[in-house]
Amino acid sequence: MNTPAAAAAANTAKKQSWIDISPESDFSIDNIPFGVCSFPKEDESNNNNDDTVGGILLLSLSAPRCCTAIGNYAVDLHVLANAGLLDDLTITSSASAGSNGASSTTTTTTTTAAEATHNFHPRIAFSQPSLNDFMSCEKPIWIAVRNRLISLFLQETHHDHRSSANNDNILSPDPRLQNNTSLQEQAFHPLTTTLYHLPANIGDYTDFYSSREHATNVGIMFRGKDNALQPNWLHMPIGYHGRSSSVYPSVATTSSYGVDNGGEDGGDENMSFVRRP
Repeated sequence: MNTPAAAAAANTAKKQSWIDISPESDFSIDNIPFGVCSFPKEDESNNNNDDTVGGILLLSLSAPRCCTAIGNYAVDLHVLANAGLLDDLTITSSASAGSNGASSTTTTTTTTAAEATHNFHPRIAFSQPSLNDFMSCEKPIWIAVRNRLISLFLQETHHDHRSSANNDNILSPDPRLQNNTSLQEQAFHPLTTTLYHLPANIGDYTDFYSSREHATNVGIMFRGKDNALQPNWLHMPIGYHGRSSSVYPSVATTSSYGVDNGGEDGGDENMSFVRRP
């Protein structure tokens, strides 16, 4: 059956990477995350590290920079950008015409990143110790960068020589990274030796009280079981000011079990909040 799900599955099946990726990996070619990393252990142990690419001086490996991940590797976007692999991105935008339930048509236009938005400079954005510059770009830039990375990770096969005019939704492999082993050595780092940093500078944020179970448990403590949730909780978003100091990189964080009540277990199971730094 030719359904969207079947089409998506077929398209995913076509995506074969030249990078060895375990089926159990969290970082497949369909999951291109963005983060901030550094590689201090490699910096300390590799005195012969080439600190230039294309004649451009690179950041020290111990300096935080923007990265992605695939398989068992962190991939240095700072290195890829300075090698020119993230230049001339293809921006595809769709605009729908029609309203009031009438059928609409979709027009697709293709242009370069420089024409679409003049303020995105990959060499600058991905050398920053946070993703703020990249996140400030419009969504088409995010999509274009992700698509370029997928193309760089795709295995080139004889099936990939297709007319893009007839395959708008199929990405073509870009072999520049696959064919450059020296660039791979600079850009790829084992996740086991990678140090992760807070990916964004967070000045302030609003937290939303969105878990019904959590709100009910807290309401029971203050108002009893019969009046745990106020009626308006189900009809309006409850937001409150969050503390930016409570946001930190993902680590093995222990949740406080509760307040010691002198029992054998040393905690009160009716009260459990995430421990804040």
